[in-house]
Amino acid sequence: MRQVSERFVLKVSAYGAFVFAVVAMVWGVLGQSQMILFDGVYSLISVALSLGSLWSAAYIQKYDFKRFPFGKEMLEPIIILLKNVVIIILCVFAFSNAVASILSGGQMIDPGMSALYAFLATVGCLLVYRYLEKRYKASLSGFIKAEAVQWKMDFFLSMAVLLGFALAFGLNFTRYKNFVPYIDPLMVLLVSGYFIKVPSALIKKQVREVMEMSPESEIKLDVENIISSIKTKYGFNEYFLRVSKVGSKLFIEVDYVVDRKAFEPRIQEMDLIRQEIFDALQQVPYKKWLTISFTSDRKWAL
Repeated sequence: MRQVSERFVLKVSAYGAFVFAVVAMVWGVLGQSQMILFDGVYSLISVALSLGSLWSAAYIQKYDFKRFPFGKEMLEPIIILLKNVVIIILCVFAFSNAVASILSGGQMIDPGMSALYAFLATVGCLLVYRYLEKRYKASLSGFIKAEAVQWKMDFFLSMAVLLGFALAFGLNFTRYKNFVPYIDPLMVLLVSGYFIKVPSALIKKQVREVMEMSPESEIKLDVENIISSIKTKYGFNEYFLRVSKVGSKLFIEVDYVVDRKAFEPRIQEMDLIRQEIFDALQQVPYKKWLTISFTSDRKWAL
């Protein structure tokens, strides 16, 4: 069910980005707006990245135990990592072009025509973002979350552009109309500079997943509470817990050190304890790879 839902949502994002890209690039050329052209190129690159996410989501779902015994979820943070690197490169390029435009005297635009585009883009991006955000909460797909963040960035971009073009339109009727040519490249400068910050934070998160580091503290705390309660319930000496999140999967490894004088579980009892932990972990989101071991010698748990 997740596969169908995820692929459908990613298709909606890709088609939506393609429509915005075509409209923005045509509108940008007609209105001679560097800002709208930047929006169009950004959306066009988003189409390619969304198609990459769509392909990856479908590939991850294909069962291939021989080649990928631990699953293919590692592809998810890798694809999202590459996606955000591309966005940063685009923003750096747009930033440098905006600086060059300001130094050369700015860019003349049609503020009214540009403001109309920005209004339509703002409304459209908000609708797509709300749709993706709702679908992410239902599926917890990293791909859908990445798409939602991208559309959220597009929404803020369009809203900032709308305010900028409205300002440019108003300046045309004042003694400050000589500043109008600088509005367009200045907006590119500000928006691209801000956009570098957002994917940079996402890159940090994806690097943590690729390196199989511990997940967010809230997730690990939920798991630890369950594992700790089992230790207390059965009187084990101690436990060693290792948790990492890769894409949509949580890898959980638990080693209990038992007290042979108090309670040394038999194989059947070990399986019952595993089932108890598995049932309790259903409250924690994401798919789980669960490994639970028991030993009386703590050196095998370290």
